[in-house]
Parts: sequence; structure tokens; C-alpha cells
Amino acid sequence: MFNFSEIPCIDNHCHPYLFEVDPQHYAPLESFVGFKDGSPESNAHRDHMLYNRWAIRELAKFLGVDPTAEAVAKARAAVGDEGAYVTRLFADEGIKGLVIDTGYPQPPVDMVEFRKRVPTTLFPVFRIEPLIKALLDERVAEFATFISRYDSAIRRALREEGFIAVKSIIAYRTGLEIKMEHESDAAGATGLAAALAKPTEMMASKPLRDHLLLRALRICREENVSFHVHTGIGDADIVLARCNPALLNETLKQPGYRDTKVVLIHCYPYVEEASWMAAALPNVWIDLSEGVPFALVATDRIFEKGLDLAPINRIFFGTDAFAAPEHTWLGAKLAKQSLARVLQSFHERGFIEGSEGYEIAEKILIGNARDMYLAG
Repeated sequence: MFNFSEIPCIDNHCHPYLFEVDPQHYAPLESFVGFKDGSPESNAHRDHMLYNRWAIRELAKFLGVDPTAEAVAKARAAVGDEGAYVTRLFADEGIKGLVIDTGYPQPPVDMVEFRKRVPTTLFPVFRIEPLIKALLDERVAEFATFISRYDSAIRRALREEGFIAVKSIIAYRTGLEIKMEHESDAAGATGLAAALAKPTEMMASKPLRDHLLLRALRICREENVSFHVHTGIGDADIVLARCNPALLNETLKQPGYRDTKVVLIHCYPYVEEASWMAAALPNVWIDLSEGVPFALVATDRIFEKGLDLAPINRIFFGTDAFAAPEHTWLGAKLAKQSLARVLQSFHERGFIEGSEGYEIAEKILIGNARDMYLAG
């Protein structure tokens, strides 16, 4: 049986988090709970989710306490030196870096303080939606001014502020089916006027948002950085039907866009479509976060489907950690165990040689991220 426990990893997608440790409850144990008010109903909902039950057991072993949510929360609140604790936690699974989307939560987390409490390499990603919101909230009505400020902010983030990639959550706003007729400045200007005239009607802003996403893709190509785009599952307000990465296929094939490095974030439950896109398009990578680790029992299927067609150098491990460092630790632990099972099955069926198992796991866990964000 393969054992990948000693392979280091980089979390390809996560968020900065607030450190609000409560001895009565702990945020990582409430992942995807629809209501978080501490009521008996909320706690029961939490305690009936398989991921949460597994997470409690794993954290209890690490903290040396009884496997209950209450015992874990109490022990976590008593940790003390956050930086030392996170160092020990990350060393346990060889976590060498975090690719971190700073666009959530809002208002932004203080990254100076975050770096002190999470002493590892951080690769910050610039999200375009807070920038778009700020410009719309300012009522910047002159299209040339809007675009100049938009373009400049993205280039400044990449050239001067240390961001290593750009991200969009347009799937949450107007969906992933980007209309190429919105590429023109005329369409963008019409969309800006509509967005300002109907600020509460999200779809009114679709021509503008499509235009801005296409601009960001071109900027990323020019700056030689990757563009990350949310696909698949997310928070409760997401419209899942508009989040299938296959909706992006026509856009990413177009001249002017097929040379931009694009990372499809999450993908689940559309991993098969994403795997095909990573195989068929020369500019697409897939990130398997959120499904890993939160869809606990689907993890093996997620890796299997990701490897259906996607080349092994086009797949990233990630977690979508959003509440605490334990999310990344739990995701790394689960991913290594899952990859061991999946690749062992491939080996037994004659699909891979024994040495290839370690090569594949290393690429998914750390090698591909290292090549994307550190090479050159």
C-alpha cells in the first residue's frame, strides 16, 4: 500500500481567517452548517455531518482530548501561542505554503497579523469582485475612468503588492457562461450603465462583468500569471446550474484567451467536465479543493475523476480552508490517505507502475503548485 504521509504539500486554495477561538464551539467543526447560532438544532445539524464527525476525531487525537466537539473546542481555546501551534500543526502534515484568496472574508483580514499567526509561505491571490464593487459603489459612471482604474488596480496588485494570481467568483454573480459579444468596449459601457441604473438586479450587470472578466484574462496572459475562477459548489447562495466549468469552454478556446493559464477552482460536483477541459485545452488546470475535504466520502471519487483525463501535471490539491488552519491540516491528511487508496487501485489494475504512484502524488500535493507559482 502506498504511503504518502511524508510528502509535503501546498494548499492551492484557501482564505485568510479570523482567530476567534471560543471554548464553547470551534469554527472548523461547523463547515457547511446552514445555521450557526449555537442552538441545539444547529449543533445537531453539525454533529450529523460525516465530515464533522471525522474532523472531531482527528483533531481530538492531535490535541489529546476526548473525541467530542466540546472537548476539542475547549482544548483549542487553551492553545495559547497561535503561531507555535500552527507551526506544529503544519509540520505534522508537511504543509509548506498556502495559496490564499484574500477576497474573502470582507472586510479583509489583517494580513500582517495573519502572517504572524500562520508562519508559512503565503501566495496571495487578488480577487476582482471587491474591486468591481468598490468602483460601482463609488458610482464611477465614465467607462474609460472605470476601466483605467480597474486595469491599473490589477496590474498594481501583481507588480507591486505581491499577488501571484487573479481570481473571479463570477459564478456567484452572473454565471460562467461568458458571452463573447460582451468583449467590446461598447458592450462594457452599456453594461456599466445598466449596473448603475439597476444596482439590485445582478443580471443587469452581466455585460459589464463578462467584459471585466475577459479583460482580467488578457491582463493575466500579459503578466504571465494564472487566472483562478470559482466553479462548482460554494455557499448556500450559489446558483449551482451556472457553475459548471464546461460553461467556460467556449471562452477559453478563443484566440486571445487560450494562452492564459486558467485554474478551475473546486470543480466538484463537475470534476469529470473539468478533467476533460484540463486534457483538451492547453491552458487549463484543475483544483480539487472544497470537495476535499468537506465532501468526505467523495474524496476518492474526486481524485479518481480528476485523473480520468487530466494530465497529472494539471491537478492541484487544495482545501478551501476558510475558518482556521485545521481545515488545511485535515485536508492534507485526507488527501494523502485518499490518493494512496486511489493510486494503489490504479497500480493493482495495471494502470500505473509502483514508482509512478509517488510521482503522481508529489505532483498533485506540491509539485504542480511549485511549478505554477515559484518557477521562473
